[in-house]
Amino acid sequence: MAEFDSNPVAVRFMRKLAKEGPELFFNAALTHLSSDARSNAHRFLTLLVLRQDTLLKRLTDPAFSTRDNAVNLFKRFLEVDPFSDVRLAQMMPARDSHLPSALNGAQTSRALDILDATSHGRRLLPLISHLPESGDPRISAKATLFVGKRVQSPEWTARQLYRSDQRVRANAVESLWGVKSPGAIEIFEDHTEDENNRVAGNSLVGLHIADRTGVVETILTKSHDLDPGVRATACWAMGKIGGNVFYDRLAQLVRDENPEVRSIALRAIAEVRRTEAKAPERPAERKDDKPVTPPIVSPAPADIIVPEPQQPFIELRLDGSSFRAKGR
Repeated sequence: MAEFDSNPVAVRFMRKLAKEGPELFFNAALTHLSSDARSNAHRFLTLLVLRQDTLLKRLTDPAFSTRDNAVNLFKRFLEVDPFSDVRLAQMMPARDSHLPSALNGAQTSRALDILDATSHGRRLLPLISHLPESGDPRISAKATLFVGKRVQSPEWTARQLYRSDQRVRANAVESLWGVKSPGAIEIFEDHTEDENNRVAGNSLVGLHIADRTGVVETILTKSHDLDPGVRATACWAMGKIGGNVFYDRLAQLVRDENPEVRSIALRAIAEVRRTEAKAPERPAERKDDKPVTPPIVSPAPADIIVPEPQQPFIELRLDGSSFRAKGR
């Protein structure tokens, strides 16, 4: 890897190892590709890994790695092969349940996690839109969130809310987050008191994202409910929304009599702090402050702009058969 740009033997060795020792090559390659480093060597290595027949099955195996690591690896694969998401989606269970699937239930569930985090837009819907009806509860729930986030249709969500699986119902509501249409608002408002606490919590967060008034007050009120499940949901919603307005109540809830409420309250405080840390600092304002017009800075003359040094790069064919050095 270190000699890739200067030593042609390095390239031949990598190809030979990939062909003659695929298991050793695969493990060594993923060690390098799991880092954030980007180079010609990493791109070439990615091309070789993409040619491994077992790649996607391994990547979607929960025992292979963590979800975050699998997502980061797949992002690298997409940089080299923009159709990797299509190939992965094609390996999941088909509409015809009698057709064999390349991925089992656990692998399909992890594949949905990966695709939800990396593949945006609607192009995978023709391959995945049937999975919310899967008989596997894990697949059904995750597919509902995946499809719903890309459809973002109140009518579609309303149909899912008649399902018996509460995870499907909750994910259907979550998939509408960010939608401010009257239909979406109506669904959120109708389910803030849902029998399922997760559905109710997702509805409250949806209303907050839609800038509806009174949401904070409603959540604080629920945090005093006699039902510990409702209090736990209120804690979760506080963490999801963030804001200093929740600090005092969360500080009280970390001493709640219910262990689940205490645990979620602690995580919510961490989330609130994380949100506040990311927020840009605002200078204190005074009543006599006047707006200051920033000075107009003329751009530097073109004749004194120094271009950045150009680095050579390797242009690779997708089949990995050849490459050549080239200046940008």
